[in-house]
Amino acid sequence: LATNRLILGHCDEPSNSRSSSVPGLMHQALDSGAIPKQQSSMAFTHQAASSGKLPTTAVQVVTMPKRTWQCPACTYENSLACVVCDICSSHRHIDTGGLVLWQQQQQRQRSDRLPDNQRQLEDLEALNRWRSIIEYCLENGQAFVDDSFPPATKSLYYQPSSNLDSNPVAQWRRPHEIICEGGGGSQGATAPPWAVFRTPLPSDICQGVLGNCWLLSALAVLAEREDLVREVLLTKEICPQGAYQVKLCKDGRWTTVLVDDLLPCDKRGHLVYSQAKRKQLWVPLIEKAVAKLHGCYEALVSGRAIEGLATLTGAPCESIPLQASSLPLPSEDDLDRDLIWAQLLSSRLVKFLMGASCGGGNMKVDEDEYQRKGLRPRHAYSVLDVHDIQGHRLLKLRNPWGHFSWQGDWSDDSELWTDELRDSLMPHGGSEGVFWISFEDVLRYFDCIDICKVRSEWNEVRLFGTLQPLRALSCVLITVLEPTEAEFTLFQEGQRNSEKSQRSQLDLCVVLFRTRNPANPEVGRLVEHSKRQVRGFVGCHKMLETDLYMLVCLAFNHWHTGIDDFMQYPQCVLAIHSSKRLLVEQITPPPFLLADAIINLTLAKGQRHEGREGMTAYYLTKGWAGLVVMVENRHENKWIHVKCDCQESYNVVSTRGELKTVDSVPPLQRQVIIVLTQLEGSGGFSIAHRLTHRLANSGGLHDWGPPSSTHYPPIESVSELHSPRMIT
Repeated sequence: LATNRLILGHCDEPSNSRSSSVPGLMHQALDSGAIPKQQSSMAFTHQAASSGKLPTTAVQVVTMPKRTWQCPACTYENSLACVVCDICSSHRHIDTGGLVLWQQQQQRQRSDRLPDNQRQLEDLEALNRWRSIIEYCLENGQAFVDDSFPPATKSLYYQPSSNLDSNPVAQWRRPHEIICEGGGGSQGATAPPWAVFRTPLPSDICQGVLGNCWLLSALAVLAEREDLVREVLLTKEICPQGAYQVKLCKDGRWTTVLVDDLLPCDKRGHLVYSQAKRKQLWVPLIEKAVAKLHGCYEALVSGRAIEGLATLTGAPCESIPLQASSLPLPSEDDLDRDLIWAQLLSSRLVKFLMGASCGGGNMKVDEDEYQRKGLRPRHAYSVLDVHDIQGHRLLKLRNPWGHFSWQGDWSDDSELWTDELRDSLMPHGGSEGVFWISFEDVLRYFDCIDICKVRSEWNEVRLFGTLQPLRALSCVLITVLEPTEAEFTLFQEGQRNSEKSQRSQLDLCVVLFRTRNPANPEVGRLVEHSKRQVRGFVGCHKMLETDLYMLVCLAFNHWHTGIDDFMQYPQCVLAIHSSKRLLVEQITPPPFLLADAIINLTLAKGQRHEGREGMTAYYLTKGWAGLVVMVENRHENKWIHVKCDCQESYNVVSTRGELKTVDSVPPLQRQVIIVLTQLEGSGGFSIAHRLTHRLANSGGLHDWGPPSSTHYPPIESVSELHSPRMIT
């Protein structure tokens, strides 16, 4: 007998992040409120667009049983395995093989781009609905009141009756009725009129009594680009009837939200929640639209700025941890400061939006020290610039609320400034709330930097489906016709419409493999994968060569929850962004896709342990929010019996349904023994695992299990993942 023991620990920061879908996937046209209009029996729905609010291409979906495709140039019938024609080298065309094509058109300004047919219909339908409301209001001499999000306490709280005593909202007022700060009314000969925008600035944003800094911080970062703010609010001028449309991307789905301009106010008529200076409406209207999207204003309490950036832009977003305690397994990995700095420089070079979170996450914060340094903990700053100059690594930050600025090295009055550096980096002197800070101090006082990858020339396709337990999602074939950069993001349905105590997020992971034959795809070499995290969304990016790829989406911690009604399965969205044209095809998963995917991922990224001659155990922990144990038996005529005991683990669940397993691994085969997954993302988890193994001349477990058994617990219900697979 041989025994191996592994103990891991992790404490993750809290994160916030559910409607339903049919099994397998469907192709649907969404109206502006993201409500399905039509369904069919496909496995994913498709939505294609540019990475901004307006798409660049049309998307055509066809399904054909043919195993060949006809070249559009020479008409030769090619095998589906071919990307280009064997005769004339022309590329495969959209109308063969059941493919979805999305491609880049001639580059234009974002505002000049035309939507594809589906998105054009959605936007037109939303606009027509808005026009109908305006027409009705004009005919009846009434202002619009949104009965789906009424001016009532049920729009403020999850449980309206339990918040009556503490409710600061005494009334709902329209803009012309609101009393502005300073005591003055909103009317009068000298009072400026209300406007939707008046050159929106980050410093315009004022937070109210609602704890939604995550959203307002994201808005402040967005306001560094006025054009992006204007794209969120589709109604750009004051509407006398009080009807406004806001374009948002909730959980990976674009939707147009209709709101009225009745805003929560206190007894004196002042706005209770967020507002914008200079009598602008863009901040409270966007806040109200996000509140409506999630059910009530209370749903906006607490969150991460990266969620706000993804909601406002629909672009791929990435969070770079700056503290070792924020890493998936801090005991195993140290921060690569040079890599982080390179990421910041490259992100600034391509003008991505960036926000820095100060003193959040798992950081232990000395409030007095932060105050002395001029920083506000649990607060987000906009990153305006990144410079490596004369050997100094410096970042230019903005406090969106102004006034409070950094007082340490490289502050405005710091002695570190030379005349040359000051002329180069501060030619016009200092600005209120704007300051330079060293990269070392950012690493000391900030917990992460969120990057929002807004690229107007890129395109996107969105696939809608469900996260079904005990099986993999239907996977996606991606044909790359020329080298391209690509971003893959997997979203799960948000849970802000439920109180925190009722929320339960899934673990998410996307894995990209090479494959060969599109008619019979198999899991090949690992290309890239996201971290597996209990988060609202995960993603990864990769430069892809011309080839055929298979993308697999994974989730495990809901496998044994007892949900067997497909209408209750959690929804998901897979968003693919690419700089070049791609062919994207939704396919039925090949048999044992899950087992092959996890085995190949573990072979590539896991730790090896030679347990005995002819046996290797692989452990995958890094970036995995749990553990994978996989055993390889290279003996030609002997079985390996494996006991895996994880009963001392905490806050994890097992794909086997139990934390102690016994298996008989056949000769020349590999088996995924167990997958442990963090159950609750807002708490820490620990893993303690002990592996005991022996050689046997037959497959039965003998005295290690029930009579005639080869696996315990039995693997029939989880055979897609835990069946032994031949070594190839």
